[in-house]
Amino acid sequence: MLANEQEEQDLQKFLRDVDEITNLVQGLNSTDPAVQEKAISDTEKRLEIKDQGECKSKLNRTVINSQDATTQNMETVRRDSFMAALEKDAKDRAKRRKKNERLANALKGKGNDAFNKGDYATAIQRYTEGLEKQKDMEVLYTNRAQAHMKLQEYKKAINDCEWALKCNDKCIKAYFHMGKAHLALEDYNESRKSYQKMLEIDHQKESLFKDCMNEVDLHERKAKEEEKALEEFQSGKYTAVSMKELLQKLNRPDQNILYYAGGIRVLTELIKDCTEQTLFRTNNGFSIINDNKVIRRGLSVAKKNTAEVELSLSLLILWQAVCNGNEENQRLLLTHPDVNVQLPMLLSSYVPEIQKESLALLSLYSQTENGRNLLVRHQNLT
Repeated sequence: MLANEQEEQDLQKFLRDVDEITNLVQGLNSTDPAVQEKAISDTEKRLEIKDQGECKSKLNRTVINSQDATTQNMETVRRDSFMAALEKDAKDRAKRRKKNERLANALKGKGNDAFNKGDYATAIQRYTEGLEKQKDMEVLYTNRAQAHMKLQEYKKAINDCEWALKCNDKCIKAYFHMGKAHLALEDYNESRKSYQKMLEIDHQKESLFKDCMNEVDLHERKAKEEEKALEEFQSGKYTAVSMKELLQKLNRPDQNILYYAGGIRVLTELIKDCTEQTLFRTNNGFSIINDNKVIRRGLSVAKKNTAEVELSLSLLILWQAVCNGNEENQRLLLTHPDVNVQLPMLLSSYVPEIQKESLALLSLYSQTENGRNLLVRHQNLT
């Protein structure tokens, strides 16, 4: 009687072990990274327990007769063989995973090297090869997303971020790059949602969150301004058409300094509000004027003649007109490489009027946080 009870207990334990190991194998084969990760962890725990001898089956060998003993021994051998095969499979999978993890990390390193060299296509290839070795490595997805961003493959970047979040739903880098990709696609609401999730995960990212949200606001405002400016130009509004024609005239090379100074004065009078400021920007006003060799030469002269003083004053007043309250124009002006050199020189000019207008331009930047940040990043005024 006792022997039968022991056999029943052993059978039930065997069946539980079968179910457990079957579930582990299914988990290891799962396409869901989270399920696979849990299965690996559970497998390692089970193998550790087995190695310590804590889960070995101990069958009651008490027998009533020799025939029952033989049958019982055969059943025990079959059970033990089956269990050993399942556990060996789980152990082999764990070893392969560790090996694949090492290979994936090596490929990640090669991808990072290619990325740093600007070879983004090769970087993507290496990250992809790494994911073939270990498909639940979140950093490979976020790194590949960055490479896609560099190639302006924004939808692919978003897809990689989504996969990274399947591996780790609290992956801040995934939300950050996703926000950048949505912004590039002009999907401003989705961009904001991504950045909001980033902040919810880590409140210490508030400064980064604020910068990201400001960037979204600036891009959205810029897009609306340019849409309105285009509508006015297409409608044939006098100011819009005149702006384009005047910039075309100022684009003529090798004219007299006073030709450019006079044209800039007339151009300044056309700029009344944000629409004209935007038209100036969308018609390449910054590059037409700032890249002009005659204008650049006139600004760079330390001791200016009358014409060069007039050119400098007219240009400073134009810059004020196009940048007043327009953060995108402020950014474009200060990020122009020549302005980094020109503005400090104008500030230190011996001509009081030039100093005055230079300070007036800087005061426009000091009125907003974004403007002040631009000055800090792009100007050395010490």
